[in-house]
Amino acid sequence: MAQNDVEAFRFPEDVVPIPGLTVEVDQLWDQGRFGTAVDVLLRFLRTYGRSAAAFRLALPLLRATRTADANLVEPVTDAQRANPYFAPIATECARCQAFWYSGHVLVREHRMAVTNPIGSQCDSCRYSLCRDCFTPADSRCPEEGCAGALGVPVLPTGRPRGLPANRHTEKIEHVAIRWEGEPTGIGEITRLLDLACTWQDFAGIRVTSRESDLDTEPGDLVLAACELDGTVSPGALNRTRGLRVDSPGLGRRELLITAAPRTGPASRLTGPITYTVARKTQAPQGRGWFRRAT
Repeated sequence: MAQNDVEAFRFPEDVVPIPGLTVEVDQLWDQGRFGTAVDVLLRFLRTYGRSAAAFRLALPLLRATRTADANLVEPVTDAQRANPYFAPIATECARCQAFWYSGHVLVREHRMAVTNPIGSQCDSCRYSLCRDCFTPADSRCPEEGCAGALGVPVLPTGRPRGLPANRHTEKIEHVAIRWEGEPTGIGEITRLLDLACTWQDFAGIRVTSRESDLDTEPGDLVLAACELDGTVSPGALNRTRGLRVDSPGLGRRELLITAAPRTGPASRLTGPITYTVARKTQAPQGRGWFRRAT
């Protein structure tokens, strides 16, 4: 029998708050600035990794809607709600891949009476169905070999089908973004890094973004040029994985994510990310492959 919560974050019995983070998020909540509050939590998760305290603060924000709160002046955007850093506390429908954020984990010590829930979940294997896919007349768990029943509470499952968590955990040295169509801005680059490098250490890395023909220009030539000009340390090709992404309305993107070597200066990078936005000017011939945008 499959376990349907392989990526889920399991909240401890007692969540120890982080005072400074709690105060900042609570103040933004009181001001109705939910979007900014989510950005604060994303910055925390990118820096410190998974955190029960941060996830607990995030759940009410991710569940909030403009219609439910008349004082909401800055709502959470769809992009924020779908950010991979929140995938561990999401619940995903096993049938249609829709996802939602259940608040049941926040009140699990209390007996609940829930009418018309957003979704239902097996009390044994966490197989979950959204409201549209669940048939109330048949609450038996559809998972083969499972004798459980669908109901509440609904706990996190992660998003293993619709948005799988990044499985890589090593420190990163460099990310090369190749794009077609519209150029990548810093906002889109941040979203791409969140998608491709969730939970990875990219402090002090260099991100280069350049126009490229993804069908005719091999990525290994880009890496070879990066080695020649010292952007990445030797042996980058063996430490690099690629990920292609379609950005609606913008064009195709490819990320070449190079892990840091085990030893040497690149394994000890710290500080902020350095961005170099460049355009292709000619075929790679050693140095001069990248040119800073003006």
